Amino acid sequence: MTLPGTALSVSRLCLGGNRLGGELDRDRSFALLDAFVALGGNFVDTAHVYADWLPEVERSCSEKTIGRWRAARGLADEVLVATKIGHPVLGQPGKTRLDRASLRQDVEEARENLGLGCLPIVYLHRDDPASDPSAILGALEEMRAEGSILHYGASNWSAARLRLADEAAQAMGWEGFRANQVEWSLAARNPGTAAADLCVMDAAMIGWHRETGIAAIPYSAQAQGYFDKLAAGQLTGPAARHYDSAGNRARGARLSALAARHGVDPTQAMLALFRRAGFPVVPVVGCRTAAQVAASVRGVDLALAAEEVAPFLADLGLATAG
Repeated sequence: MTLPGTALSVSRLCLGGNRLGGELDRDRSFALLDAFVALGGNFVDTAHVYADWLPEVERSCSEKTIGRWRAARGLADEVLVATKIGHPVLGQPGKTRLDRASLRQDVEEARENLGLGCLPIVYLHRDDPASDPSAILGALEEMRAEGSILHYGASNWSAARLRLADEAAQAMGWEGFRANQVEWSLAARNPGTAAADLCVMDAAMIGWHRETGIAAIPYSAQAQGYFDKLAAGQLTGPAARHYDSAGNRARGARLSALAARHGVDPTQAMLALFRRAGFPVVPVVGCRTAAQVAASVRGVDLALAAEEVAPFLADLGLATAG
């Protein structure tokens, strides 16, 4: 599919890169990227701070690993890499980095890390609700004019702030956001288990996507494998803490029945539901192995009838989707 408002052609799935170079070493990272491309994937997600929270790895290890993989495989523009910039200083969530100097620093370092003269798309990794969107977008537009970035998007901005950014862009004749990254899956996250500066897809944001046609690139789209682990009786750890609830267990039972009819796992069936959103959606999948990549691709390609999807639309906030 082509991201609306751009000429960027992307695969139906985006491979999440938060483990590359950190939890996954060089060889495992390269193997994962190779498997994704072999199955037709061309859209990879990373961030300038991935995985700086691990003390034993080099800074921006995900970007650097992707850059080394691109160089080793001789890739030019075949794989579209999107990165996120402007994350607050780790451990200091109130110390924002959406000023012009910080954004420029992240872009220049990302270009070097990834081996790209022009970054095809960058997301603002967080928002500062007290800031003027026109000042932030102005800095991005300067870099677009200079050729260091091609397009930009938002990550973890509320619907109200997305609309303010739209108004600023229209007033100035700027391009504005061309994609939006937000947490979204069939599983509702338990209250208090996410950082306060993260945003989830809600009714207001769905309305914004429908009005603008801008693509959603949801992270945590697989809910950390919650539904597969629930079905297998192996629910423990973060997936249980973040998602286990009576409501999600009821959704899981319905999803497992749907998956069984099609001979797939619940998470695979969940990925197919996003195709009924009524606006472009490219889920980000957090795979660790080639087998998980293959399973995700089968899921997103699964064809579901309208009557099969209908019972899940309200769970996704899409009760009126076409």
